[in-house]
Amino acid sequence: MFNLKLYFAKSIRDFINQREKKECIKNIFFKKIDNNYFDLPREQQLKRLVKILEEQGFKIKK
Repeated sequence: MFNLKLYFAKSIRDFINQREKKECIKNIFFKKIDNNYFDLPREQQLKRLVKILEEQGFKIKK
């Protein structure tokens, strides 16, 4: 019914590497967000996420 996979990792990089090896999928979206990101208003958070997604090659419909 559920396909649950567990990963035991010491860091986020370790987690990503384990996941890429087990699932044979390249992680294309891993960009660090500023520490003050969560202190920003919602509109500015969305603008930053849209900008990051566009840099990654995604096309956003408005």
